[in-house]
Amino acid sequence: MGKRHFIFAMALPLLSGVAHGDELRSAREAVDRALKTDEGGGLVARQSACPQSVDDASEYITRVELAPVGDSTDITLIDSAMCGGGNRHGQYLVVTRRGKSNLVRDTEIGDMSFLGEIMRVDGNKVVLSGNRWLPDDPHCCPSRRAVLEYDVETGKHSLKLTSRKLGK
Repeated sequence: MGKRHFIFAMALPLLSGVAHGDELRSAREAVDRALKTDEGGGLVARQSACPQSVDDASEYITRVELAPVGDSTDITLIDSAMCGGGNRHGQYLVVTRRGKSNLVRDTEIGDMSFLGEIMRVDGNKVVLSGNRWLPDDPHCCPSRRAVLEYDVETGKHSLKLTSRKLGK
């Protein structure tokens, strides 16, 4: 009897890893579809998988964060870089519910706007902390820190500057 419990306990992390793998794959595919539609590129898993064409608009994944929100929802934050080089940085927020992933498009997340990291999940809200570019900021140097809150149930967000200025 004790051996069965031990084996089951050892299998739980493996099952959890498979579930997260499916959610990550679904989130990546949602971003890939959007990039193919919007820019003609796509999203590949790593730099070595980038297309060899210099003018290809594809991006590769540089970092991923996954956080559960309730029992049947996950939020994934995917960072990317351009396959063809350059200094543009992509960041995509994806909500996955019961295996179906949707790219969130209206949160002001993006290069030259706001790039962040998941700070915490509070009920249905995901809170990101990051850097905010103001209208006169050069690409190299966002000038402010900000906090973005996104409600996965309503789809609404708020972006607030903190009192902390960057640089200078």
